Amino acid sequence: MTGSSGYEDCAHLYDLFDDKDNLDFFRKYAHPVQEVLDVGAGTGRIAMTLARAGTRLTCVEPSPAMRRQFRLKLASEPEVKGRIEIIEGSAEGFKAGKVFELAILSGCFDHFLNDCERLAALRNIAGHLKPAGRLVMDSFLGLMGESSLKPAGEVVRDGLVYKRLVGGSVVPGGMRDTRLVFETYSDSVLADRIEVHSLVGVTTREHIHEVLDEAGFRIEKEFGDYDFTPYSGQDVLIIDAVRV
Repeated sequence: MTGSSGYEDCAHLYDLFDDKDNLDFFRKYAHPVQEVLDVGAGTGRIAMTLARAGTRLTCVEPSPAMRRQFRLKLASEPEVKGRIEIIEGSAEGFKAGKVFELAILSGCFDHFLNDCERLAALRNIAGHLKPAGRLVMDSFLGLMGESSLKPAGEVVRDGLVYKRLVGGSVVPGGMRDTRLVFETYSDSVLADRIEVHSLVGVTTREHIHEVLDEAGFRIEKEFGDYDFTPYSGQDVLIIDAVRV
């Protein structure tokens, strides 16, 4: 049983519980584009879906464990592997050596802890976009407050039961300490328990607008769900913005 900061210890479990219904959403944005920049690509859940549809991607991911899981999945799909390049690096500092029509920033913006990090990341992404290139990003504004540890998913696979619990507390400095617990059961007996803590930066819709504007983006659309429902205070804010 382990406890850690970040996702290094739970990367192998990440895909079991990442069930956001967003793959068709990103497919629609990627369909007319030759190559996509996926910043904070994680284990490649979105990228591999787009690559299977024929899109080429450059994927940026800072976590060694996430990149390892991504490459393990690519090894089993050689026809997809040829369409994906994985770059080690942060959103603030990566260098792809080329520019793109579309950048995706999904599940990552909240991990920028302050305006310095937010601006550095968004400006670096803007520098990797063609003129009028598009950034599609999300922020989980409704999940930034205090919450006790609660069940957040259960998966049965290969005779094992995997459970996830999620909670969090607001900490000084405009941040939230998100607590994730992953439990593995064999024959109803707890076999493993991993506890992960991850900081996110607490922000607002209005402030995201300000930071995007300062980074050189113009917001064109906002959604409150991945089915293109207009934003009206939902837990998730999805932004379609253009580099100006």
